[in-house]
This record gives sequence, C-alpha cells and structure tokens, in this order.
Amino acid sequence: MTADTLTTTGRPGARTPGRFRRSLAARQRGELWGFLTPAIVFFIVFFLFPLGYGVYMSTTNFTTGTFITGRAPFVGTANFEAILSEPITFRALANTVTITVVSVVVELVLGLLLALLFARRFPGSRWLPTLILLPWLLPAVVVATVWKSLLAGDGPINDVLGSLGLPAEAWLANPATALPAVIVVAVWASLPYWATILGAALKQVPAEQLEAAQLDGAGAWRRLVSIVLPTIWPVISVLVVMSVVYTLLIVDLVLVLTAGGPANSTVTLGLLSYRQAFQQFQFGLGGAYGMLLLGISILFAIVYTVMSMRQERDE
Repeated sequence: MTADTLTTTGRPGARTPGRFRRSLAARQRGELWGFLTPAIVFFIVFFLFPLGYGVYMSTTNFTTGTFITGRAPFVGTANFEAILSEPITFRALANTVTITVVSVVVELVLGLLLALLFARRFPGSRWLPTLILLPWLLPAVVVATVWKSLLAGDGPINDVLGSLGLPAEAWLANPATALPAVIVVAVWASLPYWATILGAALKQVPAEQLEAAQLDGAGAWRRLVSIVLPTIWPVISVLVVMSVVYTLLIVDLVLVLTAGGPANSTVTLGLLSYRQAFQQFQFGLGGAYGMLLLGISILFAIVYTVMSMRQERDE
C-alpha cells in the first residue's frame, strides 16, 4: 500500500471524494428545501386552502347555522343557477367590466404621460413623484370617504362649479353620473402607482437609441412608438394584469362611495358577493359570486397568455 493511498484511505474517518460530493449535494438539497418550505407553506395556507374552501362553499348551502351545526348540505350548481337567474348579476357584470376596462385604459394613458413628464427636468421634478404617491398609500376606505364628501351635493366640487356659473350635480346620487364618478375615484387612487412604476421603467430605455433616432429626424411620437413603448412593454403588460385583477375585485371603494346605488347603477360582482356573505349571511351564494369573479380572472389570464405567446412567436 503506497503512502498516497494511506493519505486518502488509511486514516480513520477519512472520506473519499465520491462520499464528499454526495454529502455536499445532500446539504445543498437541505438548504434548498429550507428556503422553499416557508414559501410552500405560505402558498398552501393563504392561497390553496382559501381557494379550495371557496369552491366548497359555492357548492353548498353554507349559512350561519353551519357554524353551529357544522353541516352545509351539498347543492351542486344550485347556487350558480340562482345567481345567474338574477338580472342584477348581469348588471353587476357589466358595471364590473366597465369599471375595469375604462380604469385600466385611463390609468395606462395618464400614468405614461405623467412618467414622461417626470422624466424631464423642471422645478420640483425630484420631489413631485414622491408627493403624488400619497394617494396610493392611503387606504381605499379613506380615499372613498374623502371623495364622497367632495362629490356630495353641497360639497366643495359643486361649490367650485357654482362659483364658475356651472350647474351643480348630485354626482353620487344620480344614476347617470354615479358610475363615472366611481371610475374617476378609482383612477385617482391608482394613478400614482402607474406613474411611479412606468417612471422607473423609462429609466431603462437606452439614451443612445433615443439620441440616434433624434439625429435621424425621428419626432417625439415616432421615438415613443418605436423605441420607448417596445422597451417598457413587459412592465406595461405586468401592470395591466395586476390592475385588471385588482379592479375586478373592487369592493371597498364602491361600498363606501355608493353602496352599489343609486338603483344598483354602480353595483359590482364583488359587492354582490359581499352583500350575500356579510349582509344576508348566504355564504354559499357569496362564494358563487366569488367563483364567478375567479372564472373571469382566469379567462383574462388565458387570453393574455395566448396573446403574449403569439407576440413572442411573431418576434
């Protein structure tokens, strides 16, 4: 037996290279699962379990009595048939889609304009973007309460209109103006977030490409369409998805502003789910409205994914 062999295998407790690699791989797997386990537990407890329980509730006659007896008779699709037979469901669906589409489009356009404005240097350009974040940091209930007082019949907005010789309007009490008023408040609350994220994305646009395009005679609109928008498009697409899902689930803003009135002109699917679950204590029907919202969100996600895959394939 040579001296080299004794060096690697002759001493008690000496490990061969193969055994060392196996122990290192096992330790790496342990570290990997150590980091993954909290995320997996969080996902199961706060996402999969509520989702599964919501599906269960939507297929049962789950009421306040269930908390006492522990019994919730299985009714299958009866809850879905019940909500789809109500005309108010389709009114709420139309309002939900209207609020979502109009809000996201307006937020995208105005947010991009604000981001482009803040990308320029002017007095206050450094601290103004931080200041406009304040509305987004406020809770939705606070935002809705403030705007409800502003839009009241004797509120400051009508006072300003009256001083300008313009007719006053009961913005939240008139079915014709209540829904646009809700959309305005929703846009006002989310616009700072859009402007901030898009402003950060604009900093990733290569300045060399913009300067070269300008030297070649490309105008501001051409540079925006051909260089800026394609560069920040991944950020815009993520913002659109997040905003669509968030706006589809809007409840607190509408609840405080109008409570779905007047004459259900501002009722949304999220608000109907709240009414059934926490006002009428029909948790099964409330769960059915929730699953309807989930289905719309999944449908949007599928459409978005297919369009993104086609765009990547065309490129």
